[in-house]
Amino acid sequence: MPKIAAIVSDLNLMTRIRNAAEPIGLTVGFVGTRDQLDYYLKDYDLVIIDLENDFVEPIELIGKIRSDRSSKRVKVIGYLSRVNAPLRAQAAAAGCDDVLSRFEFRSNLREILRTACY
Repeated sequence: MPKIAAIVSDLNLMTRIRNAAEPIGLTVGFVGTRDQLDYYLKDYDLVIIDLENDFVEPIELIGKIRSDRSSKRVKVIGYLSRVNAPLRAQAAAAGCDDVLSRFEFRSNLREILRTACY
């Protein structure tokens, strides 16, 4: 069963992710603190990152994921507010597979998860 690590601080979006993932057989681990990163980022297939969260440096994290040989197959999807073009460019340059606006991510969540994990 594919596993998702979600670094998301928005409770509403957490619920949406879980509700979209469970019916298609995906397990989601929500990372809420820096201390949980190592635990949840083991043996995962997809990492979802709120690029504007306040407890982890997302660009450094994407770089760490991409530099780890064992995580080359991992897909990384980031989302952010539409107006932050510099952060969008930094995430893509760091190795984020998809960088979406928050609206685009929320609107197409089930299809995004299905495509990323199967």
